[in-house]
Amino acid sequence: KAIPQILTGRDLVGCAQTGTGKTAAFALPTLQQLMKSNAEPTGAARRRQRSGSRPIRCLVLSPTRELAGQIGESLATYGRFTGLRHAVIYGGVRQGPQVRLLEAGIDILVATPGRLLDHIEQKNLSLNQVEVLVLDEADRMLDMGFIPDIVRIIGMLPEKRQSLLFSATFSEEIKKLADSMLKAPVLIEV
Repeated sequence: KAIPQILTGRDLVGCAQTGTGKTAAFALPTLQQLMKSNAEPTGAARRRQRSGSRPIRCLVLSPTRELAGQIGESLATYGRFTGLRHAVIYGGVRQGPQVRLLEAGIDILVATPGRLLDHIEQKNLSLNQVEVLVLDEADRMLDMGFIPDIVRIIGMLPEKRQSLLFSATFSEEIKKLADSMLKAPVLIEV
């Protein structure tokens, strides 16, 4: 249900229990959109080709390193033949290997909020060309107290972007978060 809506470029709130395919619901259409914009060298894609750089075009925020790792594995599987590169960054490990991945250039970044902010403060990455923002397991992010970090990160993103929020529940707090970061979102509940 989410894939056709995401492909239209609309913002979306997806509410479904764990194990229902939320990762595929945002990863597959996002990969397709990024591949399509690479194939049509106009605007930002043309600038990327000239400069040889690879800016972060999709940011996926995850509440835990375990979920970030699972999302990264799914992206590796789904995006195997796309030519798109992704990286996963989270705390609790040395930053050196993460910095090298970021320096090499990636299209999709999966990150936990705290480690993402660490890298931003150290000027290891920029979010100024993000086209798609995904908040996965937003309800757990609320429970874990990440909302101030998320609000800060959203303030660093381009105003013109597609935003996708996925959650197992649709509480009043999730509705407030969605209202603050999404523009006329489609709501899909499964």
